[in-house]
Amino acid sequence: MKPYLVLLMWAALAGQSCRSSAQGVEVAEAFPVASPLVGSSFEREYVGQVQALQHLELRARLKGFIESVGVDEGQPVKAGQLLFSISARELQQEVKKAQAAVERAVADLEAAQVEQGNTKMLFEKKVVSEVELKVATSRVASLAAQLQEARAHEGQAAINLSFGQIRAPFDGVVNRIPRKAGSVVAEDELLTTMTNTDEVFVYFRVSEQEYLDYASASEADRPRDVTLKLANGSVYSSPGVIDAVESEFDKETGNLAFRARFPNPGQVLKHGASGKIVIRGDAHEALVIPQRSTFEIQENVYVFTLDANDVAHAKRVVPRMRVKDTFVLDSGLSATDRFIVEGVQKVKEGDRITVRPQPLPATPSL
Repeated sequence: MKPYLVLLMWAALAGQSCRSSAQGVEVAEAFPVASPLVGSSFEREYVGQVQALQHLELRARLKGFIESVGVDEGQPVKAGQLLFSISARELQQEVKKAQAAVERAVADLEAAQVEQGNTKMLFEKKVVSEVELKVATSRVASLAAQLQEARAHEGQAAINLSFGQIRAPFDGVVNRIPRKAGSVVAEDELLTTMTNTDEVFVYFRVSEQEYLDYASASEADRPRDVTLKLANGSVYSSPGVIDAVESEFDKETGNLAFRARFPNPGQVLKHGASGKIVIRGDAHEALVIPQRSTFEIQENVYVFTLDANDVAHAKRVVPRMRVKDTFVLDSGLSATDRFIVEGVQKVKEGDRITVRPQPLPATPSL
């Protein structure tokens, strides 16, 4: 056979094969096919950050050296308990000076009052003029004001001196103490931090769509009770409750922060720890399909369903939510529909496929 005839025959066969595929007559590969699951409940997981009910930085209010440290790292303390004593000899001298100024002002005022009394008596006997009495009265008022000022200075000096005594502002646990006794500290230098973890907050972020689903639900249908999955995979023993929602979306992520409150009687949860918030919800007998069974066209979600002759047809579905690797549907499929579970990228509209049944896991919980 002549070579050019062989080439023509090969081209004709290739063209026939392409037309068969384009018309979607039949796809030889077998595809897994299933019907939607009927879900009754679902779980969602969100990365959470644990924060103490109270968390505070304790800083030096004055410059000096630490005379004593009255607590150890990790030790529980009571409100008002002395934690640090900072040397403040200059401030002690300021207090003494202020006290002396008050005593001097008191003495001056007492002397002026005596002089005013004598001047008043002489004025009544018409020995001195009214002007002299007014001068004596004015001197008493001036010295009384000076006494008030001196007492204010004394009080301020005492307040400044009290800054050398660092006390616990609430019941809690002291954390790391970087500066020990004898260390020189500057004003505003960090001494330690304190936490109160009798209860903790766990903050987690949800998408705008999930928030709108939450906000549009009735008060009774909104999930409030949550659980916390710890970093080692175990579930924290005490359940929590969603008790707050932030008022602004994060501009960078488009997410909104929720807050869950957990009791912490055993002090297991620590400030700064991480975990996963698990929210259980009701799927209201909704249909559930794997996410891998879907494809998107112009932001709409589709699946390939099969008719009685196993011919594939693209059908639009409307997801209510995405849970893990599945979609909970609002509409688009019925419980008896058959759809291609995976490999949809290899299928075209109108293709007749070979069915390989693959039941989805028979579980109502996602």
